[in-house]
Amino acid sequence: MIVNPVPFIDIHTHHLQAPEDTVKVGNIYPGDDIPVFTGKNFFSVGLHPWEIKSKDENNDRLLMMEDALELDHVIFVGECGLDKLAKTDFREQIRVFNVQAFMAEEYQKPLIIHCVKAWNEIMEWHNQNKPVIPWIFHGYNGSPEMTQQLSTKKILFSFGKALFEENSKAVESFRLLPLDKIFIETDEWEGSVEMVYEKGAALKNISSEILKEAVWENFNRIENVSFNI
Repeated sequence: MIVNPVPFIDIHTHHLQAPEDTVKVGNIYPGDDIPVFTGKNFFSVGLHPWEIKSKDENNDRLLMMEDALELDHVIFVGECGLDKLAKTDFREQIRVFNVQAFMAEEYQKPLIIHCVKAWNEIMEWHNQNKPVIPWIFHGYNGSPEMTQQLSTKKILFSFGKALFEENSKAVESFRLLPLDKIFIETDEWEGSVEMVYEKGAALKNISSEILKEAVWENFNRIENVSFNI
């Protein structure tokens, strides 16, 4: 019997295409066309803090999100979150993030989070509402101290190009975390997801295959999805 190898999982990407050996979760925005499901192309839909507009415009796009979340291959809510460096209204960022966090619970789809200098506000929601559905901090670059605090909760961490920055907090946190808390992503980076896996495996002093297996198991654990592999 021929056993197909475990694919790479790219948990968060803005690139339309992916290699044949990769299952990707492509980031889309409310109102975007959503390609048909071909077996390995999953999606997340969310209202990014950089894209915050007026309350009425945001409400319209949140309704569009609900339509997208009805599709089985739209498996995550996000990316969404809070960003204190964004030039958008922070109070409206908080309101829109809160709505999307509740959507994740309603639709039972994990939440992909973009967070810049707003850890306290995001974790305040988590502590008050105690979500059942997992949260994934993407492009994670938090300190080891922050990582230890967050890892006690139903929170996972996705790493990308920051693993190539030798003195980054991401490298320290990646080494600290157990494999069952880790995802890999390309985001907007032009390098391949395989390169990120190779770098992550080297940092953990394990083989790329072991890291692939672990991320694959993490993906299947948080998602009830079907694959054409």
